[in-house]
Amino acid sequence: MDEATLIAAARLGDEDAFAELYHQHLAYVKAVGRAVLRKNDLEDMCQDTFLLAFTRLHSFEGKSNFRTWVTRIAMNQCLLTLRKARQASNGESRLMQIDAELAGDDVLDQCIFTSADKNLEGVPARLDLSRLLRVLKPVQRQILEMAYLEDVPDQEIAKMLGMTLSSVKSQIHHAKRRVREVHKKR
Repeated sequence: MDEATLIAAARLGDEDAFAELYHQHLAYVKAVGRAVLRKNDLEDMCQDTFLLAFTRLHSFEGKSNFRTWVTRIAMNQCLLTLRKARQASNGESRLMQIDAELAGDDVLDQCIFTSADKNLEGVPARLDLSRLLRVLKPVQRQILEMAYLEDVPDQEIAKMLGMTLSSVKSQIHHAKRRVREVHKKR
């Protein structure tokens, strides 16, 4: 069964269809969680992510891949887990201004939360991937998302976007370099 058929069946309450979606995407969600949480609360985060995905499947519009949608849920669950851990440890924390180029209109969008809490060390850049990606040209952002969030091979990206393979590789290289530059400025 293709993914669209599985999603449609899961929306109608077919637990086997959702179980198949779960099995197809669990390893990826775990990888996302491991990058942010390390090993702390990883299993709980995965379980909460798929529970939330199942209960909110009706809100999935299909404008993006299911993996992209479930990744956003996983990232939000990671943030929630880190916030709970921070509150429990009551670590010393403060708001830090970020580059105006990355910020939105809201004052809180112009700040990131930093903390002395060991659960949060080294995580801020990984948590705010969407802000980092905003500094990229649209085609670079699309290619990076396809390559790293959707696991699309470079050759397939080139074919889908009507580009040469060397052009795709070049765009990935330049995009990664730009993200590193912006990250170092923080």
